[in-house]
Amino acid sequence: MTTTAGTSAHRSAIGGTSRRIPEWAVAVGVGVTVTSVMTIPFLQHHHFYYRGDNPESFIPLWHHFGQQLRAGHWPTMEPSGWAGGNYAAEGTYALWNPVQLFAYVVVSLFDDLATAAAVVQIGFLALLGTAAYLLSREYGAGRIAAVAVAVGVPATGFTMYYEAAGWPAGLMAFTWVIWFWWAARRQARGHLWPFVPFLVGALGMTTGNPYAALGIVVVLSGIAVELLVRRAYRLLGGLVLTGACVGAVAAPVFLPMVGTLSVTDRQQTAMLSNDMFLVPHLSDMLLSSAPTYLPGIINWNGAVLEQLPSTYFLWFAMPVLPWLRWQGLRRAHRSLTSLVVITTIYGALSLGPSNVWLFRWPIRLIEYFYVGVAVLLALVLSRGFARDHVRERLLATVGIVAAGAYLSFALRPDVYRMHVMAGLGVLSLVLAAVYVSCRRGPVAGGALLVVGTAVVVTYQTSRLPVGIESTTATGGQPPSSIAEVREATSSYRGPVLQLSAETSLGVASPAQTGELLFGNEGLMSGHESLVRYSGMGFEEFTGALCMDYRGQFCLEAFDRVWAPVGEAGVPLIDLLKVQTLVLDARMFPGPAAGPPPGGWSVAARDDLRTVWVRDRPSAYEGRLSWASPGIDVRSDRSRAETESVSFHAADDGTLTFARLNWPGYSATLDGDPIAVRTGPAGLLRIDVPAGRHVLTLHFESPGLSLGVGILAVAVLVSLGQTVLWIMRVVRRRQPVPAPSAGRSGPPGGTVGTDQADVVPIPTGATGR
Repeated sequence: MTTTAGTSAHRSAIGGTSRRIPEWAVAVGVGVTVTSVMTIPFLQHHHFYYRGDNPESFIPLWHHFGQQLRAGHWPTMEPSGWAGGNYAAEGTYALWNPVQLFAYVVVSLFDDLATAAAVVQIGFLALLGTAAYLLSREYGAGRIAAVAVAVGVPATGFTMYYEAAGWPAGLMAFTWVIWFWWAARRQARGHLWPFVPFLVGALGMTTGNPYAALGIVVVLSGIAVELLVRRAYRLLGGLVLTGACVGAVAAPVFLPMVGTLSVTDRQQTAMLSNDMFLVPHLSDMLLSSAPTYLPGIINWNGAVLEQLPSTYFLWFAMPVLPWLRWQGLRRAHRSLTSLVVITTIYGALSLGPSNVWLFRWPIRLIEYFYVGVAVLLALVLSRGFARDHVRERLLATVGIVAAGAYLSFALRPDVYRMHVMAGLGVLSLVLAAVYVSCRRGPVAGGALLVVGTAVVVTYQTSRLPVGIESTTATGGQPPSSIAEVREATSSYRGPVLQLSAETSLGVASPAQTGELLFGNEGLMSGHESLVRYSGMGFEEFTGALCMDYRGQFCLEAFDRVWAPVGEAGVPLIDLLKVQTLVLDARMFPGPAAGPPPGGWSVAARDDLRTVWVRDRPSAYEGRLSWASPGIDVRSDRSRAETESVSFHAADDGTLTFARLNWPGYSATLDGDPIAVRTGPAGLLRIDVPAGRHVLTLHFESPGLSLGVGILAVAVLVSLGQTVLWIMRVVRRRQPVPAPSAGRSGPPGGTVGTDQADVVPIPTGATGR
């Protein structure tokens, strides 16, 4: 019979448990908080998340992809993208990542691409903060400490000023690697279905960023060491299988790249060297809590001093060290082996040479190192602040902050007021957090740490980079309004070739509207543009035009496009089917000011450019640009991956297409295979016999079919592994029948059980 007291106590325990905030709610709250904090830079500077590669490469192309996806087309190859149109081979545009495909659709709904970039980047920063919180909790940190650290992780210098502002592929890879770290560690403790780490690992791998693949390997290695130390061999086997499945996801992402490298200049970046470019130093990391410390790192244009706080970590990390109870690490109730191994590896890589194979600029790895340090910090913070030896601890904190402020001043004395204000602000916030935590409790102290992160972000982004008005090398904001760009390019017709250099934008207004467009900005005009951004540039094409990876030209480019080339003996500009030629008024003052050649007319002229438009369009409807004399083209039907040409040839001849001859093209003549060869500037060319024929072109990314098959097998294997995992868990949870009288030996079903597979959750592991 149950007593009243016992019943009351039982009800009280249930009520207490039900009143606790669920872990998922706290994780969501971290994401919401990060969203609020990371919106501050956008509110202060509309183009904060629209700099560098964002306007020149990613955001206009995302908008373009989103429009195509909404129209029901999945873009893997676009010949009108020229050197930048082989999207499957580029890899970094994440055509296999469902989260990013959804982001592309969202971006396509905006006219202002600066706002669209902020929406996507802030969203991923929120995901990153949530992952950092869950990872801290996974290693045993208390809730309050985990929240305080996790909110600060997305605001670290390299993540916010480099990745979020201009290198979104790196941010997305980083985010998914931290999620994978959390999920793989959960699986390694037997507390998560194997399909979950496979899924988040696949999201990381399909970003196409090689740092995601590197991160997954490092995480798996660290956790494997921990399992070996624990002698949990069955769990290690499961983790290896999950890792193999995640690795298989790389097949459809990178096989097209491997199959295309032969015609590109990308392989030239594979090397082992050190030119000290974007290589941080150990001293930079030791000063990482000074919000205005601008490290002495070699960067663009030969600069040796940063304008950005690229090595900044957490404003409170170093100043609170004297107040921490370090015995918290020794008493950790969960193994920290994997955390230490992973953090150590990334710390070493962050200080490594500038080029290791395809991995350039080790500062890109500093954010991974900082996450490991942040988790360790959260573990120690979970023990609370020490209350003894107050004077000594106070002096140590003052010394740490003062040293950071002075060394920040020593490198950049021209902005000394900024360093003084930052130092005083950090000191005040740290001491206030320690005082409030000791007097009002850890919740109040943690809340002040979060508020302090928001205050530091606000101050940093109001003053940095130094000379924030100079957001590009030319001193102007990149165009962000599609409507404005289309207004500025309303005189354009058909495919557009712009011969220009970005330095000419120095005479433009601070807010550019699209008179000159570089990289993928040309997509905003709605016209086909031969100027595109490419990390997989077609070497023969870019070499013939004297064009770099973002569409800047040399002075010889004008003569090159008008010179007759190859067997056709016609100007390259005709073989490219260019209908509009935009001339930089500063680069080509003579042609820009003079009359156009025959067959062309001046459509627009201003201080920046002269626009010539062809009087008569091409004679062919598709991408066929030239046919030998005596070939009568009856029809030309063209799509992205296919083209069909019906013709009658009096003699043997040649057809040249305004398509680059990427690996993966094949052709048939009346159904029989026919050779495809490379013409001038890398254009696709086919020799055809006399007679009446139908020529059909077809493109398939090399290795893509094989990659899809490997991906399908990986998904099936991971699902099978998950089913077996669930069956094993269900079997263990079944009650074991009591042995019959007179029966000896162990109960049925226990012989051979690997106890390493059973990892109980410690009491109170949900944290403080």
